[in-house]
Amino acid sequence: MKKEEKTGRLLPDRKAGLYGIQALTDAELLALILRSGTRSADVLQTAERILSEIGGNIGGITAVSLNRLNALTGIGRAKAMQISAIAELSRRIWNSRRDLRIPLTSSAEVYETFREDLRYARTEEVHIALLDVKCCLIRRELLTRGTLRASPVSPREVFETALTNHAASFILVHNHPSGDCTPSKEDSAVTETLRSLGNAMQLPMLDHIIIGNPGYYSFKDAGAMG
Repeated sequence: MKKEEKTGRLLPDRKAGLYGIQALTDAELLALILRSGTRSADVLQTAERILSEIGGNIGGITAVSLNRLNALTGIGRAKAMQISAIAELSRRIWNSRRDLRIPLTSSAEVYETFREDLRYARTEEVHIALLDVKCCLIRRELLTRGTLRASPVSPREVFETALTNHAASFILVHNHPSGDCTPSKEDSAVTETLRSLGNAMQLPMLDHIIIGNPGYYSFKDAGAMG
């Protein structure tokens, strides 16, 4: 008797053949990548366990290191490598948009551009989006990577990066690993400093976006840009 007859569930490859790949759950898609399970669990059970161990959300895979994934699941380095490769491929496909002149004229567009890199990050990261005169993205840079609570940003580094890349304006973007995107006093102070310096240098900061999970905070939308 086939395993799917015992469990009453269609195997992922059979389900995909009948209903299309889009009909598969996150666990079933992951099972297709893994191809086989472990001695104690079939491939679908193994996939479900992996998802459970990373918080139940498929997006969490992008924030789990290869070594941690291997240790958490006990599935072996080869399968951990497969999962990490798929996660990195997914991130690169998403970020391939940065080769285009993407318009960043609203906080929602900024969030869509940066969310996959930042909403699952385990430490605080500060990024800068460099814009041309039409508010299209010409480059993005990681400025700092810090701890769970903070990642100090240097105004000098911000403006050196913007000037070196001939930006007409910029947007600061960072994450809160806690998931709460409410700005701290330090976030507000940095925003005011950069806003003031940018205006003086005729290199304006258009917004400061804090990415949480879920959602985001925009200083501009909140009327907190001075």
